[in-house]
Amino acid sequence: MTQPNPIQNGDIPDANKLMAWFNWLSAGRGIKTGTYDELKNIAALNPADPFDCFATDTRQRLFYTGDTNDGDGGFIILG
Repeated sequence: MTQPNPIQNGDIPDANKLMAWFNWLSAGRGIKTGTYDELKNIAALNPADPFDCFATDTRQRLFYTGDTNDGDGGFIILG
C-alpha cells in the first residue's frame, strides 16, 4: 500500500482522505512495538522500508532507516 496524498496544514480533508491515512497507519506504518528481535524480524520482511519503533525488552526508542549499513543493521537508537 502506497502512502496516501499528504494532508497539509490548513486543509479540511474529507472522510475518504482521512480514512486512507488511518488505513495506511493501521497497516503497520505507525510506531511499531515489540522486542528488539521482533523488530529486527519486521525489518527483514521489508528491508528498504524505514519505520519508527519502541523495543519493549530494552526499553529503547529506535528508528529503522531502511539501510542495513546504518547503526545496528539499520537501527539507530533515539533514546
